[in-house]
Amino acid sequence: MKYLIILFLPLITSCNIFPEDPENEIPEDKPFLKKYILLDEGSRVSFETPLINGEKLICFIANRETGESWITAYDKESLETLWIWNDAFQTYGSGAKGFGIASYIFDGVLCTTQSNITYGIDTETGETLWHHKDINRGGYSEITGLDDQIFKVTWDEWTNDASISTASIYTGNWEKLISISKTDSFNVRFYPPTLFNWNGEKYLSYTMQKWGFTPYEEFNRINLFSLTNDRIIWTSDTIPTNASNGLGSPGSISFHDGQLLLGNKALYSYNVEDGSLEWWKYYGNTFAALRNLPSAQNGKLYANNESRFLVGVDVHTGSEYFNVESGGICSKAQFYDGKLFETSYGDIKLLGFDADTGEKLYDIVAPFYERNNENRELRFENVLTIDPETGLAYTSDSKHLLVYEFD
Repeated sequence: MKYLIILFLPLITSCNIFPEDPENEIPEDKPFLKKYILLDEGSRVSFETPLINGEKLICFIANRETGESWITAYDKESLETLWIWNDAFQTYGSGAKGFGIASYIFDGVLCTTQSNITYGIDTETGETLWHHKDINRGGYSEITGLDDQIFKVTWDEWTNDASISTASIYTGNWEKLISISKTDSFNVRFYPPTLFNWNGEKYLSYTMQKWGFTPYEEFNRINLFSLTNDRIIWTSDTIPTNASNGLGSPGSISFHDGQLLLGNKALYSYNVEDGSLEWWKYYGNTFAALRNLPSAQNGKLYANNESRFLVGVDVHTGSEYFNVESGGICSKAQFYDGKLFETSYGDIKLLGFDADTGEKLYDIVAPFYERNNENRELRFENVLTIDPETGLAYTSDSKHLLVYEFD
C-alpha cells in the first residue's frame, strides 16, 4: 500500500482573491460558489483536507511539479493569508519536504508529521513550538489525537517491528504505547488508531495486521486499549477474510454510538464492550479507497463505494436506510444541517444528499473544468471540509481554493 506524502515550499506562494474576476463577482454559471483564490500563481497543486481552527482555515498545499509544499492559514471568511509555514524544509532541506495526510489541532497547537519528523506549530502565529526527529525511519505520516495527547503509528525500517506511540501535544516527546515484533515469516503492521471517550473513560482502538506470501495470507485483529487504565481490554479475530466476503484489511476504525465501524469490500460493526462482531455486509469493490472512508452520524454509517453508490445503514443492525447512485472514489463525507456532502475527482462533481433519505440535493460540476483543453484537469480534489459554524464548504480543483455556500 502506498501513502501519499506532500511536501514543503519556501515562502514564495501568492494568493489573490478572485484573480479571474476583479469585480469580486461570481459568474452565474458557477452555482453556490461563494469565493475562490488562485493557489501558487496558478501552478497545479495537491491539496490535503483543510482544518478549521476558530476563525482560521489551515490548508496543506504542494506544488505537483516540484514536490515542494507549505502550510497556509487563511481567515476562513475573507481568505486573507494569515501565515505560511515551511520550517521542516528550511531545517532539513529535501529530506523533509513533506507532511502527512492527517494532522491534529488542540489548544492552539497544530501537530503535523512526515514519517519520523513531527512538528508542533502555534496556530495563532505559524511559529514552530517544538519538533522531534525519531531515529527510526518509517511510519505513517498521520497524526491523531485525543485532548492534549497525540498518537502516531511508526515502524522500524530494518526490523519491521511496529508501534503506536504517544506524546503530549505541548512537547512532542514520543513514548511507545503499544508494540509488536515480527517473530515469523509474516510481516506486521498497525493501522492508525481511532480515539474516543466512552462511559467516562478514554480508549484507543486499532487494527493489527499480519500478512505473508506464497501463497498470500492475511490475518487482522481489532483491539481495544484503555488509555485510562493503560491496558488492552480485548482483541477480536472475527474479521471475515475469505475472497467471497471481502478480502483485504478493513484498516482504520471509526467509533460511533457504542460501535466500532470498519469498511473495505464489506462493512463491519463491532460492539465496543466485548469486541463481538454484531453484523457485517458484503458489497464488493471498496469503501476505503484513498480518503473515501466510511463515517457515521446520528446512528447511521455512511459509506461511498468505488462502484458509484452511497449507502446509509444502521450502525447497530446494518439495515439499509438507502442505497443511491453517487460518485466513485470520493472525499470523506461531511455533514451540515441534515445533509451529507462529498466531492468526486473522477466524476468532477460536488454532491449533496439528504442524510436521512439519500435524496440527491446538489450535483455541481467543478467550476473551471473544461473537457477539451488544458482545464480538463481542473476537477474537484477528493477533499472537503465544512465549517460546522457557518456551513461553508472548502475544497480545491488543483489550482484554486474553492468556497461553497449552500444556503
